[in-house]
Amino acid sequence: MFCIVAFVVLSIMGIFSATNRALAKEAMDCVGRRVTLRPCNTGFDEKMKARILGSVIMRSERAAAFINRFFEPLSWIFFIVMLASTIYAFTSLYQFYTTGSCNGLNSTAFCAFDPTGSANQLSTVSSNCYVTPPTEADLSLEGTDFSSFPVVNPTGTDNKIVFIGCYACDYTRAAYPVMRELAQKFNVNMTYANYPTKEKTDYLSRVGYCVNKASPEAFWKLNDALFSTDKSNLESPPFVDQLMTSLGLDSAKMNICINSPDTETAVQNQFTEIKKTKFYGTPTIFINGEAFVGPKPYRVYAIKLKGLLYWIY
Repeated sequence: MFCIVAFVVLSIMGIFSATNRALAKEAMDCVGRRVTLRPCNTGFDEKMKARILGSVIMRSERAAAFINRFFEPLSWIFFIVMLASTIYAFTSLYQFYTTGSCNGLNSTAFCAFDPTGSANQLSTVSSNCYVTPPTEADLSLEGTDFSSFPVVNPTGTDNKIVFIGCYACDYTRAAYPVMRELAQKFNVNMTYANYPTKEKTDYLSRVGYCVNKASPEAFWKLNDALFSTDKSNLESPPFVDQLMTSLGLDSAKMNICINSPDTETAVQNQFTEIKKTKFYGTPTIFINGEAFVGPKPYRVYAIKLKGLLYWIY
């Protein structure tokens, strides 16, 4: 097994050295012969063994004697370690490509391909929302009723998205245009549920409720504008009034609805439904019932909606 390990190592080193490229060719010949159960006719393994021992003996005779005695078992150990490392690396790469993390969907463990953990960042909800803090395993749409929330493409494909976000959350603001594009491109039924994890009040939730009630089409234009504007405008009633007017809505009538006790009750009922999912931060996105926590790359959502082969080809 030594020649296999040597072939891999020397092939990499050969990128920078002509001498190592020549040795890599010998190693490849040796690998071919060993695979067919024949000995290396080049004596490659003995040549490399002599080089290794010559280098080690200058530092420690005992270490050189140990390596000489157990050269073949040590070769097997290095081969197994290399094989395991290669499998782990390719598995991690596949996981990262399909889920945004080396360790699987929503994992916050360290990932070499995403050292900052950007795909799993979120704005957490207040600890007062739950008696026992929920975890990823608790996330579910079971027993929830999102029928009062705005929906784009209500008669869309069988794929269904429930997007729990917050207008002032930077991570939601990163995920929203991605989900909006996917919903339009694949004609996906998408529900948006606003929960103020970063907003100071439920003002925008009440605005969204009233605008959607008056005109679902105007709501999505309003939503797009709120996610694209500077965050300093979000809880400014004059800005929101101007926005509603630009959408052809009567801001005076809208404000009557926004400040109505019935609207406050309806919005609090919506918050209750959102909390039934056991979400613990924004954005939390359910695609066909599976939870995606944090702003994943476009490809991750597309793979879930259309499949890996569709995304590759």
